[in-house]
Amino acid sequence: MDVLQSLLISLGGNAILIMVLGWLARSFGTQILAKDLERFRSDSQAQLAGTSEKLKHELALATLEHQIRFSRLHERRAEVVANLYELLVEAEWAASSLVSPTQWSDEPSKREKYVSAMRKAAEFYKQFEKSRIYLPDSLCSQLESYHNDLRHEVIDFGIYTTIDVDVMTNATAEKMHDAWIRAAKYFETAAPVARKALEAELRAMLGDLRN
Repeated sequence: MDVLQSLLISLGGNAILIMVLGWLARSFGTQILAKDLERFRSDSQAQLAGTSEKLKHELALATLEHQIRFSRLHERRAEVVANLYELLVEAEWAASSLVSPTQWSDEPSKREKYVSAMRKAAEFYKQFEKSRIYLPDSLCSQLESYHNDLRHEVIDFGIYTTIDVDVMTNATAEKMHDAWIRAAKYFETAAPVARKALEAELRAMLGDLRN
């Protein structure tokens, strides 16, 4: 019995020791795992915070760059509109001077005015064609229609100024007179209305660019 008891006690002690060692190993391992998890969580949060700040910075830079480009585009469109309007006014002035019934002695001849009116109309249209990309379709249609009407009236009357009065027949002179009256009437009535509509469109566009 003494030997058997000693054996049982010995075996039992070893089993307890093994259990204790196993528990200690699991406990130590759990603590290490918990520390690793905590360290991983802390590193992940720090990395995420850094990535988030970097992303915010990059987004802010992209937004600023977009705003600068958009602002420059608006400025360019405003310049285009202002330049077109100046050319339009100059073309109308030249055409109105051509068809005016008043002709002073120190003024250029009607033939010279015709050349000037055609040149001014061409300058406007050339710039208009190069600027279409900056303008809405509705405004392009109005500008083109106005230019075509203006040029039509200028040519209808102006073509007669290229004919010498000495060789002009009565029938031709009558046709020139009729064309002159029509052109003068156009620039007194229809042209101002069309120009007002264009001014409204241009001002609305400039107002949109400022907002």
